[in-house]
Amino acid sequence: MPFDVLLAGAQVIDPAQSLNQLADVGITGGRIAQVGPNLDTAGCPDVRDVAGKYVCPGLIDLHGHWYEGNLYGVDPLICLTHGVTTAVDAGSTGYANFPEFRRTVLDRCLTDILAFVHISFMGLHAPYAEELVDLRYARPEETAAVIAKHPDRAVGVKLRIGAMTANHGLAALDQALAAARGARVPLMVHVSRGAEESEILRCLRPGDILTHCFHGRGNRMISESILPEALEARRRGVIFDVGHGCGSFSWDTARKAFEQHFYPDTISTDLHRYSAPEPLCVSLPQVMSQMLCLGMSLEDVILKTTAVPARVLHREQQIGTLAPGTQADVLVFDLESGDFSFADTHLKVRQGNRRIVPHLAIKAGQVHNPGSIPIKLRDLYESDMEVFRAIG
Repeated sequence: MPFDVLLAGAQVIDPAQSLNQLADVGITGGRIAQVGPNLDTAGCPDVRDVAGKYVCPGLIDLHGHWYEGNLYGVDPLICLTHGVTTAVDAGSTGYANFPEFRRTVLDRCLTDILAFVHISFMGLHAPYAEELVDLRYARPEETAAVIAKHPDRAVGVKLRIGAMTANHGLAALDQALAAARGARVPLMVHVSRGAEESEILRCLRPGDILTHCFHGRGNRMISESILPEALEARRRGVIFDVGHGCGSFSWDTARKAFEQHFYPDTISTDLHRYSAPEPLCVSLPQVMSQMLCLGMSLEDVILKTTAVPARVLHREQQIGTLAPGTQADVLVFDLESGDFSFADTHLKVRQGNRRIVPHLAIKAGQVHNPGSIPIKLRDLYESDMEVFRAIG
């Protein structure tokens, strides 16, 4: 059978298959049909000459916020603009509003959206009155029940620890772990200023995720040395995720980690209403470019935005690879050379000489041009200015 779409002549990088070579990618029926040199173009209605470009599996963003029913959410269609074909909502909703989130967003979006369900009943609220200042909002039994009812979309439990948990962060952690155990899913824990990271790390299980690992806002996990609890957590299989956001990535912290060979397991954006616009303009290609700037290889950066998050989500047989028979989620991108400025969430700037720029995003065999889908962020209120004033 002829291919429906053929990408010809690119450098194909698929870490899941240890593949890094000049090749063509053939797509049929929304699936990867074949990867190899000089594939037959006969009868293919859509042959794309992408010589000089790179092709990799569609990107997986393990941490973003896609529910516009609170102050944080953005339209998930923005993902395709960035080459992200699978995105994970990191606890924007809790058990009370997750079903509505699924009905109105998850089941209707061109991008595949999965979700962690927040241990707080309504998920995220607002940055000035956060979700677990009152611990009574934490509901393990109901959270586990909703996840069990939606196993194809609900992939774990989310908890944020810091100012949003007042002085009962570890009690909230107990509640979140109870929900995760009850639903037999991983727990993603956001750490920020005020989080007791040593105790949190001792409690996390293999497959659980600690996000914002390089936040640099008063944490002791990464300084001139790495906390022993972090090293032990990594040994037993805890996942360390970037989760850039608008307040959770520090060049200095990341540099100290890299100098001690402590690299992230997954690279994610924490894209939301406050990190999407200027001054940060966060996107997954941008955060990947920042990792290149710190010295990671292109292949490793792709590994940690494709194969590893697919494995974390237990979906490595469907996404995160270009193996024949898997879903035809593909990114075609340019690797531009030049002098580029990248800001962390403290507004410190670092120069890099390479950046990843999306050229085409293919979702389930359908080709999308980055920027072709208009996205409008919600209007800002005066209360939102508190967040922007706090950046840096």
